[in-house]
Amino acid sequence: MTKCHACGKEEPAQPVCNVCGKTYCEEHISQNRHICFKDPKGVNVGNGTARVYVKTYGTGAAAGTNPPKADYYDQDNFEKKHGYSAKRRDSLWKMIFGSPTYTIILICVLMQIIEVIGFVFNFTPFLYVFYYLSLQPNLPFITSYPWSLVTHMFLHAPVNITHILFNMMTLFFFGTYLEKVIGKKAFIATYLVSGIVAAIGFVAVEILTSGPSTVPLVGASGAIMGVLAAIAIINPNLQVYIYFIPAKIKYLIIFYAIFDFVFMGSGDSIAHAAHLSGLFIGLWIGYYYRKKLRSRRPQEF
Repeated sequence: MTKCHACGKEEPAQPVCNVCGKTYCEEHISQNRHICFKDPKGVNVGNGTARVYVKTYGTGAAAGTNPPKADYYDQDNFEKKHGYSAKRRDSLWKMIFGSPTYTIILICVLMQIIEVIGFVFNFTPFLYVFYYLSLQPNLPFITSYPWSLVTHMFLHAPVNITHILFNMMTLFFFGTYLEKVIGKKAFIATYLVSGIVAAIGFVAVEILTSGPSTVPLVGASGAIMGVLAAIAIINPNLQVYIYFIPAKIKYLIIFYAIFDFVFMGSGDSIAHAAHLSGLFIGLWIGYYYRKKLRSRRPQEF
């Protein structure tokens, strides 16, 4: 009897991978369930599918094969042979692109690099990227470049590293939490809707109070405020730190709301109206998902 190294199923004769020497049942040797599918020498591509070259292994001498090699063969020996771990590479790929939060952070960092190169070296193509993706609070610009309502939240101040640093640190901790609570798709919707509403609120307040302007709006702060506000409604007693002082997240939201309201219109180059707009829509989104979560059965939480 032979045993499948994936599921433990025992059969009289199972296919053996020529790369690692292990036995697998028909189900697991044909569904890319073991590391040898990462080895080009062990893969035959045909008709749009991948298949491992296999040989039949049995219990008697008639089978004409050797017993499968030890469990460490396709790990240590594979890594020594190829110089990298396919499993670790896949884990890193899934970590970055499997989490919306990490993907957003990666996009923001890449855009920041483009901005810095454009402004430091006066590289015109990159300066155009900043111009066409940032948001100017005037209707002609918005109607000409409507995508700026979304793209502005992936840009940050090109000469102020603290802007992107604090935003991405906040998103890293709270974004990953929210996407686990409400799901990845719901998190993406929360982030984008909060950022768009924050931009609309900023443009409206700016036009009404100061008139149309060509000073661009950039930053993920409005979207992040929506994320924080949603968490504050879903889990108001979540422990956070305000300048290293422990507090509940509901108090953090109250602090931000008062701060942005007091300093709105102060001319300090901070889009307080965008923060408040993102915060308010985040509260509404939080109420929606809290109700949805409470309607589920206990085992679904």
